[in-house]
Amino acid sequence: MPQLVLGNVTSEYMFASPLTSFGPKEAHKQHAVSTRTAWLLEDGDAMLAHRRPTPDFLDYLVPSLGLDRSALTFLTPDGPDEGVFLDARTALAEPLVERLRETVRPDWTLTPYLYDRTVADLAGRLGLRGTGPAFFAQGGSDFFNSKSFFRAWATGTGVPVALGEVCRSRGATARAVRDLLHHTGSVIVKQDFSASGYGNVLFTVDAGVPAIGASAKHVVGPLSGLREIEAALADSFPVVAEVRDFPTGLRPSEAVVEVYHPHSRTLYSELFLPDPPGEPVLLDHGDMRMEPVWNGFAIPPVALDPVAERLMLEASLAMARTIRQLGYRGYLNCDSIVTPEGEVLFSEVNARIGGCTHVHAAARRLLGDDYLDAYTVLTRNDLPVRDFAKLALAIERDPRLAPDGESGAVVLVDDSPYTRTVEYLVYDRGPGAAEETERLLRQVASTL
Repeated sequence: MPQLVLGNVTSEYMFASPLTSFGPKEAHKQHAVSTRTAWLLEDGDAMLAHRRPTPDFLDYLVPSLGLDRSALTFLTPDGPDEGVFLDARTALAEPLVERLRETVRPDWTLTPYLYDRTVADLAGRLGLRGTGPAFFAQGGSDFFNSKSFFRAWATGTGVPVALGEVCRSRGATARAVRDLLHHTGSVIVKQDFSASGYGNVLFTVDAGVPAIGASAKHVVGPLSGLREIEAALADSFPVVAEVRDFPTGLRPSEAVVEVYHPHSRTLYSELFLPDPPGEPVLLDHGDMRMEPVWNGFAIPPVALDPVAERLMLEASLAMARTIRQLGYRGYLNCDSIVTPEGEVLFSEVNARIGGCTHVHAAARRLLGDDYLDAYTVLTRNDLPVRDFAKLALAIERDPRLAPDGESGAVVLVDDSPYTRTVEYLVYDRGPGAAEETERLLRQVASTL
């Protein structure tokens, strides 16, 4: 049956700060991310995103997927062509809902990026039964996208996590930073609801420690006082000064304070949780390329210790079974690290489509269901490109890049009209060969 794919990547349930705080570049990037979900389309489907994929990209995507363009429907909220956030105000606007009613039928399935309460409301207005509507209508997916709630249920079920605390005020957060600093000399403070490491702050006694997974760093002394730490938090982290003192437009949420393990390896796993009696299925897993926040993947992990890989995958499946029992259905992404000492620690789960979902969909179509066993796939989000059509033609004409052989390249997202960048995937038989293919693609793009 057809599906309605929703690219609601930047709803009010995804970020701790109001959407109006996004600058032009950040907004363009989020609008581009919403078009990733096009890789999940099949003939007869409809897609609602922040903005339509660019015309050149549609000309590229449809034959890549082997689809009939006339059998696809692309919808966007009313607003500028450059994109509009899909929050409750826009997604539930009656003109858009009416257009959706004219497109979908009650037997359609729903595939949202994030199944939040707005999506549950929209599904009800469209008469789509969906999966677990009561669970999602009550905010069920919020729990499993919360870093603070993750620490509670993961710890309670035996999942290994870094030492840390959940705090509700600036003073409590500062005290936790000070008290945890002696373990490794570094502590990370995370926003409860945020994505890709944005908004996180690293405190460290070593200026040489890279801020992987954080967007700000403060170098402090090993005996720094609370006042100094509080001042740094006030300057760069939206944790409230007092429990009830919520700034205008800021979502009330908690701060997660964790011991930070420098020079760790950052991993992810993705699973799908079906309705019972089906069991959770491991879809893909790999390295997260942190530069310093997430900027792509290496799939599967490159030269990862087999014991660490097994522990990571076993824990991922165990977590999937736990949250499925509590009512969640759909995609699940689990983030973890392997410390320099070889310890596997989980940092969060995201109960939604992730940055790897469209990569997995594209790789399966291109390389087959067993691509994890036969190829190394590398992705990045930031290839500088001014003219998408020229890049697509250059890829097609280069036998080492054309995606019909042992190696190749695929453009996953086109944002060239707005940020002069695209997101890509390259593949080859093994890590070294894939890196060479990636270098070739970047070299070709630099000459256009």
